[in-house]
Amino acid sequence: MFLKRMGEVYSSGDAVVTLAGLYDINPSAIAYSYSYAHEYQRGIKRAPRGWRMGQKEYEGTITLPLDVVSAIEKFAPKGDIARIRPFPINVTFFNAENELINDLVMAKFQGNGRNVTGDGELEREFQLFIIDVKLNVGKTI
Repeated sequence: MFLKRMGEVYSSGDAVVTLAGLYDINPSAIAYSYSYAHEYQRGIKRAPRGWRMGQKEYEGTITLPLDVVSAIEKFAPKGDIARIRPFPINVTFFNAENELINDLVMAKFQGNGRNVTGDGELEREFQLFIIDVKLNVGKTI
């Protein structure tokens, strides 16, 4: 499995991904991140005098085997997974320092479809509409 978290790539065969209550769905890949829009604060001379942060923007994808997609379609309204309300995606893995990381992503699918290729891999990458990302929710400060 390929895991990309906030731009950092992990080789994480031991990652456990739970999606909408389906435990350990074993996706081929999952990526999620957020960033903030940044803007200049300008003066009369139109030169930047400072900066400010705008709204948080999310992006994410998940690549699922088609057998998992089929299981999700069974409880989706009329079989359309894009019509499922936002659900939690829980990603648990060990980082490079051998610390347990537990991320929580609230998201929904943006569409539906199939990819069937000649190489035998029956999987599909789905764009996620992300509502919230909480990184390392189990960590205490």
